[in-house]
Amino acid sequence: MPSPARQQNPYRPGFNQAPARLVGRDAVLAAAREALEVAALDGRTPRPLILVGPRGVGKTVSLGEISSLAAERSWPTVHVEVSPQTSFVPVLVERLEEATALLRQTTRRDRGRATVSGGKVSAHVFGVGGEVDVRRRPPRRPAARLDRSLAQAMEAALACDAGLVLTVDELQLADRAELGELTSTLQQHVPDDWPLVVAAAGLPSLRDPGRSVTYLERGEWHELGLLSPADTIAALTEPALAAGRLMSAAAADVLAEASGGYPYAVQVLGHHAWRASHGRRTITAEHASAAVTAAAKDLSAGLYAARWNDSALAEQDYLAALASLPEGSGGGDVARALGKAPAQVSYLRHRLIKKGTIFPEGRALRFLVPGMAQWVSEHAEDRS
Repeated sequence: MPSPARQQNPYRPGFNQAPARLVGRDAVLAAAREALEVAALDGRTPRPLILVGPRGVGKTVSLGEISSLAAERSWPTVHVEVSPQTSFVPVLVERLEEATALLRQTTRRDRGRATVSGGKVSAHVFGVGGEVDVRRRPPRRPAARLDRSLAQAMEAALACDAGLVLTVDELQLADRAELGELTSTLQQHVPDDWPLVVAAAGLPSLRDPGRSVTYLERGEWHELGLLSPADTIAALTEPALAAGRLMSAAAADVLAEASGGYPYAVQVLGHHAWRASHGRRTITAEHASAAVTAAAKDLSAGLYAARWNDSALAEQDYLAALASLPEGSGGGDVARALGKAPAQVSYLRHRLIKKGTIFPEGRALRFLVPGMAQWVSEHAEDRS
């Protein structure tokens, strides 16, 4: 008897994998639509959108969605991802120049949308949405190459009756001097009323006073975190239904509870539930239970180990102490378990929150990734 035909798995665990159903990010997308309207219809540069949150909550995916919204207007997006100990401004300049060259190849009858990211340049021809007043006052004298490249890109976009979207990911990794160069360049051109939308994403450490710059402080900040129970259920059930398979309410409840509302875990659990229910019309609670076991192994080999290894020895001690305590314990409880005064270990708490390994909920401290507390308890003694 032939095996059932394979159905495409609708869940997408992995970096920068847009979920089949993006939930819980309506506020960010609404803000992006408003920023695009302000730039296109009001003829001015809106405040930058700043997305912050721990890893795995959809910051990069949200930047991609903002780019897609820009594409609906045929606006080009220039994207750059900051890498550790690597200068990003030269990369940004190069991509601005690539976008300028591409835009200059278009005409008013043959307008295009450019997306410049990761060294790739692509264009698709269709009409430009919105109305942009091209009679801007000339930009101020370009002093540096970044200023000049941005001015030229804006000039080319305006010649196509379009605007420009700039997205920057992993902004917390930016060298402060380079961050200052970028933000001062953007800030000085706000009075020029360019149709320019800027969106950046980074870890919560982007809020550190030592990294603060005026341009970012005055941006529109959005905290991305765990999904609500309703959004978690929607993220689990709707992709399955759209792909031709029901998910029972009992199965959804099992998976939602195991996920803790963490978006990456939702995708991992959904992925394994889909695999466990191969050939069936419905994902049952039995399939969900099998998925929880498989997902725990998946997360152990990936996220748990990565976050543990990214922690210094003192931070690992703090995590091990937290994992050994009853649920709902706070920073003071962890300090007592370590035999320290709270003030002596508060810096460890702060570091781990900034990294997104743990998060405060009222007075309690919790692990962001579900199941990590148990994993830490089992592995803390294995340290060399």
